[in-house]
Amino acid sequence: MEHVSVWVLAVLRWLLFAGLSGALGGLAGRGLSRQYKGAAPAPLPSPWALRSSLVGLAAAVGLAVVAAGGGSLTAGLTHPLLHRLSSSTAGVIAVVEVAAFAVAAGLLRLRLAGLSVLPLLAVVAAEGVRAHPEGIVPVGGALLTYCHLLPAALWSGMLLYVLRAAIAWRSDPTAMRGLVRLYGNAAAWLFTLVVATGVISALVLVPLASLLTTAYGIVVIVKAAIVAVVAALAVAGRLWLRHVPAAGAGPALVTKLECGMLAAALAVTGLLTALTPPATPASPTVARAGPARATPVSPTVARAGPGRATPVSPVAARTVPGQSGSRRVPPAPRRRAARPQPGSPGEARPATA
Repeated sequence: MEHVSVWVLAVLRWLLFAGLSGALGGLAGRGLSRQYKGAAPAPLPSPWALRSSLVGLAAAVGLAVVAAGGGSLTAGLTHPLLHRLSSSTAGVIAVVEVAAFAVAAGLLRLRLAGLSVLPLLAVVAAEGVRAHPEGIVPVGGALLTYCHLLPAALWSGMLLYVLRAAIAWRSDPTAMRGLVRLYGNAAAWLFTLVVATGVISALVLVPLASLLTTAYGIVVIVKAAIVAVVAALAVAGRLWLRHVPAAGAGPALVTKLECGMLAAALAVTGLLTALTPPATPASPTVARAGPARATPVSPTVARAGPGRATPVSPVAARTVPGQSGSRRVPPAPRRRAARPQPGSPGEARPATA
């Protein structure tokens, strides 16, 4: 049952990332295509931003149902507990993403594409708070996720839109090549940023010893292999730009394959978010105190005579629980035993002749 929940969560995450990429990257792709300086042989297609936002909205609703069911989609559908949405981080983030996608879809329906970018960026911000690096490196982990997810969404969404635009312009090979070249120049920078932040995230989340011994580490390797294939296809696409294709041929096959591999990379990313990384989460309340130390006692312990207390070294120290490291606490003051008075029962009397 646990594995089924992981796969359901992975599919929902994949749909959410796909919706975000199609909406945000589609809008960016149309803006990039408008930078083409030559004569357009046909109108640019409309981005699939609205339908992508609806896909993201459906995925966010599914994640909210899972959160209301305590991590189970079945329990969320049959016996949802709404208080879990406000009492858990996953529930709050799911509600924020539902609202953000809904607002973005409404603005896109009203043809306010520019304003719809803001709620889509709110989804990126929510994912940064939810992502695994934030649990390992507070604040820095969220920023790392922003710098990884945003260019990844732009990269994949822009490629999908440019492919559609290139197919619409296939009657003019020169214009089509110019459009693909615009995307290639932008994708090079996005690819560099995605790879750099991805490597840093992997180093934070997966110790080298756990890379081949944990499910999370193996999936990270699979994702790295997919990104390497995408890079090879992108290089092949750049080489294709050196040749003039025939009219009506459309974009290169390697560019279409690159788009498919990016969709696979998003699916693997969704699976990674459903797995637990092997790195130990950081907690602000975790004390840095080392193991408890025994109280040192002076090696030269005085002999305890009748009625006298055993002296303890004045440099004795003990570790105070809950403090950072150990600090020395002065020992309790010694109390001298009362000297027996003459005539008391405890005093030895001299023998008489």
